[in-house]
Amino acid sequence: MSNPSPSDVGRLVHLGIGNFARSHTLHATAVAGGWSVVAFTGRSATMADALNAQGGKYGLIVRGPEQDEVSIVDVIDEVHPASDVDTLVRLLADPFTAVVTLTITEKGYAAGSDPATSAPARIALGLKARREAGVTEPIALVSCDNLTGNGEVLGQAVLAELDEETKVWFGDHVDVISSMVDRITPSADDGAAQTVRDATGLVDAVPVVTEPFTEWVIEDRFRGRRPEWEKAGVQFTDDIEVHELRKLRLLNGAHTLMAYAGQVAGVERVDEAIAHREVRALVEQLWAEARSTLPLPAAQLDAYTTALEERFRNPRLADNLIRIAADGSVKLPVRALPVIAERGGPEQAPGEVAAVAAWTAWVTDRVRAGHEVQDPKSAEIAAAAGIEDTTERVTALLALLGVAAGDSLVAAVAAEERRLPRP
Repeated sequence: MSNPSPSDVGRLVHLGIGNFARSHTLHATAVAGGWSVVAFTGRSATMADALNAQGGKYGLIVRGPEQDEVSIVDVIDEVHPASDVDTLVRLLADPFTAVVTLTITEKGYAAGSDPATSAPARIALGLKARREAGVTEPIALVSCDNLTGNGEVLGQAVLAELDEETKVWFGDHVDVISSMVDRITPSADDGAAQTVRDATGLVDAVPVVTEPFTEWVIEDRFRGRRPEWEKAGVQFTDDIEVHELRKLRLLNGAHTLMAYAGQVAGVERVDEAIAHREVRALVEQLWAEARSTLPLPAAQLDAYTTALEERFRNPRLADNLIRIAADGSVKLPVRALPVIAERGGPEQAPGEVAAVAAWTAWVTDRVRAGHEVQDPKSAEIAAAAGIEDTTERVTALLALLGVAAGDSLVAAVAAEERRLPRP
């Protein structure tokens, strides 16, 4: 598929403008250049008021290990509250609008049929208006939310809200595109606004703080115009799934392991966990196992894990392990258990076994110390963690991950718990 020429400009409409969208999607669009951007807020109109008062400009603070790089991102023409459905419908009916990007969080795709509260329902109204206006120019809907198969999720959500005529029209005129996104973007600290003002002179009520690393991999399925995101390092691919799997098993898998093994070892932050000799060794083992399941060149995987380690070691953007530790019963079945199965069982995947054992040890320690475990199965975890017999306790905990009693993983996890680093 040919890339757009610099003359192929258009309008991008973004739904759900928050910190991540401004550090990632809109920053890449600014680097691409030439495109008009109109954004809509999520639930609150506050961001619209703040950005419009600043002429759409905002400060971006890239927080490296030793110093900040500060720039002004000037790509937004105007921002509207989500409640301004009429303006969105008018924009989507305009042939100059060629791309819609979304960061509406996973919940946003299941928000129902009321346009007042549902982005998919609002998009459906806009596409109906586009069809009725006789627009033949293709429009692309691109999900930038952190969930696997996000394009498929978006497409199903929008199709569910379309009238029958627009459903028939949809296939010939709308591209729904998945993308894999990655850039740590925490809430701005109290000094961020002053940092922007000192470096640029901009009085900024809504600065953005982010990390040096950024990645955006997009399905190469645009029939119409799109920004030249390649200029911002965006990668276009025919196989988004392998990139999602790489992130899930290497980034998310290591995060999960460190969240539990790090706390069991007595540390509190990601940078402390990766600097802990024994925890770091577990991460290396997990990476070696996960890499063997990924059909990607070794050099590419080397570069990715090297970048991950740099990110983890950044003390100025350190994440708290307790936050990452939430929802382990949901994460481990997709991050660790498939690798164990693909490797041929627990004996062939000691690093992944350690991730599971760190979880069983951590929840047990936490429950017995009288603390809550943030998890959809918190009550069941608390009950299982209270069992005195080790094999019975581990069996009950692993059952919450879908592991059968008597599975060889039970004995492997019980044995690994005793080997985990402790303070």
